[in-house]
Amino acid sequence: MTRLVQQDVVGITCQLNRYDQELEQKTGMTLRQIACSAAGISEDEFMNAAVRNTVAVIPVTTGEGVIPCFVQVVQGIACHLGVQAFETTESDVAGMAEGVSRGAHILLMADDSRFIALNTHTGTVADNNVATARGFVAALSGMAGGLKDREVLVLGAGVVGREILKYLKLLEARAAVFDVDPTKTRDFEGDPAVTVELKRGSALARYRYLIDATPQGNFLLASDLHPGVMMALPGVPLGLTLESCEILKGRYVHDPLQIGVAAMLALAVKKKS
Repeated sequence: MTRLVQQDVVGITCQLNRYDQELEQKTGMTLRQIACSAAGISEDEFMNAAVRNTVAVIPVTTGEGVIPCFVQVVQGIACHLGVQAFETTESDVAGMAEGVSRGAHILLMADDSRFIALNTHTGTVADNNVATARGFVAALSGMAGGLKDREVLVLGAGVVGREILKYLKLLEARAAVFDVDPTKTRDFEGDPAVTVELKRGSALARYRYLIDATPQGNFLLASDLHPGVMMALPGVPLGLTLESCEILKGRYVHDPLQIGVAAMLALAVKKKS
């Protein structure tokens, strides 16, 4: 999980309605629908669960501490999805106790290494890395009209990149991966469901469907990409250059928090099979 800074999250809440409209134009789905698709539940199931499950967002002060605006933005995203959510006045363990005592069924909390949604009724733990991976794959699937049998290149074989590859295989996409560190892709060399690309430049030009799960910013040029490229970009900072963002407007999805949080909540309320 990339540690965000205040600049990444400030202003998100007041733009959620407009972001929903942009997502629907690009993917055919709203933020809530993308989250439900990622979790494998219907929107009705999510809304029924939202009525029954209150969410507490808990500030966590360990490590580098609370990111300014982070807790308020997470609460805002939850409320935008139709979930009753509140920020606890206490932090850390005291915040968890407060959340439960105030009737919360789902606890949202993040430290330097994990960001989770804990459902205290079912014991489900929805991890942000998994949720972000599934959410952005779902968004790309919406843009592409489905990913089955489509070739999809994943940049980055870190935690999120690996979760993306797992989900792509479940969707029966033809997955490929590139990482600047070849040791990170070595264990995929014997996987018949994943192609390991050795040269980023030639791979970028060949794949129409691309997911950037790297922490590298400002390195993707429109001129280097497939002419019909569609992209999901969960990496923070944004990999596309500013000029390329203008050229490819409408053909990529990127946000620092919204899709991941929404998918976490959908996964947290999903009934265990």
